[in-house]
Amino acid sequence: MWSSQRLLFVSLLIIMKHASLQAALGFQSNLTDLFGPHLSPKAQIIPPTTPEYPAQLQQRWTDYNAPSYSLGAIKPATEQDVQNIVKIAAANHVPFFTTGGGHGVSDYRSFDGLSIDLSAFNSLVFSEDGSQITIGGSVKIHQLVKPLYEAGKELPLGSCACVGVVGATLSGGIGGLQGHRGLLMDSLESVRVATAAGNLLIASPSENEDLFWALRGAGSNFGIVTSATYRLPEISNGGMYMNADFLFSATVNSSFWQALKSFDHGMPSRLAITAAVLYNRLAGEPMFAVNAIFYGPQEEGERYVQPWKLLGPTKSNISMVPADNIMDVTFFNSFGQDNGACTPNQHINIYTMALKQIHTPTFQSFFAELVNFWEANPGFQGRWLMQRYANDGPLREEPSATAYGNRDAKLFM
Repeated sequence: MWSSQRLLFVSLLIIMKHASLQAALGFQSNLTDLFGPHLSPKAQIIPPTTPEYPAQLQQRWTDYNAPSYSLGAIKPATEQDVQNIVKIAAANHVPFFTTGGGHGVSDYRSFDGLSIDLSAFNSLVFSEDGSQITIGGSVKIHQLVKPLYEAGKELPLGSCACVGVVGATLSGGIGGLQGHRGLLMDSLESVRVATAAGNLLIASPSENEDLFWALRGAGSNFGIVTSATYRLPEISNGGMYMNADFLFSATVNSSFWQALKSFDHGMPSRLAITAAVLYNRLAGEPMFAVNAIFYGPQEEGERYVQPWKLLGPTKSNISMVPADNIMDVTFFNSFGQDNGACTPNQHINIYTMALKQIHTPTFQSFFAELVNFWEANPGFQGRWLMQRYANDGPLREEPSATAYGNRDAKLFM
């Protein structure tokens, strides 16, 4: 029964948390002796004394509150490797931390131990009829974009190309296509997962159903996902999406929030809006930016971005973009600005929330406070990012269908 596996995993977490790290550090010198005999020939053991360590590992997007790996790292090459690493680490009270895409931002500064780096699990395999795709646990969004486009398929992926697909899925998987296609986890058919006991299970609607329920939304704390299989719908609008970008001066403050609020009760399912407030240090003033993607024809999409056009943007661009290029133009990159979303080891902290409505006076008040903070702290480069996605797709699933709790959210910040 999975219930016993879950209890074992919780117990293992407690053991690892309270085990003496000083004792575990004794494995630094014989990391190869301890794990090597039980790994496949292509698995890599990287002691912490290796030159330039830990640059050989998948780098985390932000170094803020990042975990430490003073015990070294292992890059497994097979699922059996993963199972054996987990079993040996548990038996020897060696704390371990698994990395897939590396785009995590959670606070793991208290962790110090062994890194299990899934970089080798980067395969993409379409089913014979093209209705499904199975990917490895470290595959990133950018690796899927072109193959899906060429196959005439799509998934409700996020807006940042370097995010790990499986990691995003386990947290729910919000994205611009969610109004039309549902959350990324709603496309998930099954996963292969190594549990805390080192057992390899398949979790799906018909196997280990409670584990499958928990994995979809409650995150990665239930095991190490080595691969995931997704069902694939046909690509929208023949693979051509409308992309629209707008820049505004700070004078639109009140009108900007009213325009954003206008979508509270009428968000088209195929429309995705990303809004940002940032401070232009060269000009010495704040600015507003909007990126809108409509997964359909331009003549229809332009009607939906009319509220932004009426605000009188200082700069704008509306064009049709092939689906395999959408990552290159979205998120304001069409203005030639690198948004930094995929630069590793930045010193960034992120605080997020999900909202069901926009209260214009509150947003105006916070904007004023943020401007004051920018002006009082010249070195501060923070941004206020908002993602307004339709929730028609997420709401097609019952709230109890998965462990995810924000299906009715309208705005993510």
